[in-house]
Amino acid sequence: MKFQSLLSIAAVLASASAKKIFIDNDGLAPLQLLFPIAAGHEVLGLSTSFGSASLVDGAGQAYDILNTYNLSSCVPHYIGAQQPLLRTYETFHAWEDLFGALVWQGAYDPHYKDSYSWENITYNDTLAGAIALIDAVKSNKDTDPVIVYAAGMMTTVAQALSIYPDLAKDAQGLYIMGGYFDNQYAQTIGDSITIDINTDINLIQDPEAAQIVLTADWDEIVIGGNVTNYLVPSQKLYDILEEKAGGLDVIRSNPYFAQVSKLLATGNYSQNNDQETLPFWDEVVSAYMSWPELILETTNASVAVDTSFYSPFYGSLRMWNPEWAPKSGYKIANATIIDKIDDEKFYGLLIDTFFKNWTQYCEVDGAVPLIL
Repeated sequence: MKFQSLLSIAAVLASASAKKIFIDNDGLAPLQLLFPIAAGHEVLGLSTSFGSASLVDGAGQAYDILNTYNLSSCVPHYIGAQQPLLRTYETFHAWEDLFGALVWQGAYDPHYKDSYSWENITYNDTLAGAIALIDAVKSNKDTDPVIVYAAGMMTTVAQALSIYPDLAKDAQGLYIMGGYFDNQYAQTIGDSITIDINTDINLIQDPEAAQIVLTADWDEIVIGGNVTNYLVPSQKLYDILEEKAGGLDVIRSNPYFAQVSKLLATGNYSQNNDQETLPFWDEVVSAYMSWPELILETTNASVAVDTSFYSPFYGSLRMWNPEWAPKSGYKIANATIIDKIDDEKFYGLLIDTFFKNWTQYCEVDGAVPLIL
């Protein structure tokens, strides 16, 4: 199967209606930000939080992406939650001792070391991420309600809800990256990277925040879940990106391709390490949030997050058929689970977006031709 051509994607691009979006993440992926603006949407703010990366590393990754594409002047960058609501380093590892260790422990890994320092990062320090989110939702609730996209722990959104409980009903909806299900078998028989990919670290690191956020009064909750594991890098994709740029050397030497270079790493898929070949998790959710036409199959489900510390499923998404969901004793929410998207169009959009010049976006409200 060959990736969808850029011309055939044009219809998808044209049909998407403009949205306002606020993103919170613990390690921004470039396309998570570029996809919405490529679809003609407005990213009102970006907050970076503790989670899979330390707070400074999450902020540093976002800072690099904003600088690469010269987006800092029109996409405000805030600092979100600095720690989970209840979990600590000690309780995280105590739970692992009881119920099994996680392959990926994020910033709670005993060997984790920061890659960035605050001296080299700038961000908007006038507001905390939760307050910036509240302000964005309040300012647009009557005209163009905001979509909240939580792609890491949901602590920042939970903080915002605790300050402003009407946040959920005043927003358009919530999109999350996370919520894997039926993955016990893969976690049992897989190698370390398979176990890692099938472990829901975004919910596990702060289960209480995830439950608070998912069961708030949103008009719409959309969960990526398993579908985000199926779209992955490949040698075929690498080859297309290299050929389109004019070679790997061009990508490595051109600062504009810094994020593409990180994706390609060695340029040889089989030689990359596990962390360089992870699925396009955040990017997949960002893509179908930006272009709903990508969605091919969905399931309606009642959901909640297990918040019992003495449970092997602490921090896991629990799901029910709405007809048979608990009626009392456990707060649940109705959500749309995305089961399948148009893979071919996704990869086409990925290539197309990386090869547009976004460095003048804040001035012209769009991309300009990329001259190599």
